Amino acid sequence: MKLLLELRPVEHLDASVEYYRDLGLEPIAWPSDDTALLGPHGRRPTLALVRDPAECALGTGGVYDVGDVDTFFQNHPALDWLLSPADTPLGRYAVFSDRTGTPIRLLDPALGLDTPTPTAPTAYATAS
Repeated sequence: MKLLLELRPVEHLDASVEYYRDLGLEPIAWPSDDTALLGPHGRRPTLALVRDPAECALGTGGVYDVGDVDTFFQNHPALDWLLSPADTPLGRYAVFSDRTGTPIRLLDPALGLDTPTPTAPTAYATAS
């Protein structure tokens, strides 16, 4: 498992993006109206902010690359799966809970999250 980034569920996406921007992270991409990827200038995303009630219920946590989410899911049926593999704006995604109840998120990095300059469907634009 390779850590890709941290996912933080938020209620107010635009305000949260501005907060992290003030701390020095740059918006890198908006894969959907409810998701923003942020990271240091010229580097890969390190933080995903997501406006989603289900993610809010799970809480903050790491997002990991396991090679192939579907294969990992099939090879580990005994895990406490909270979300079976599904397509999301970030790529193929699944979530299981570890023994302490912490969500472990898995992602096939469709947006090139493991490269320094990801390609994203929508670049961040500052509202005028």
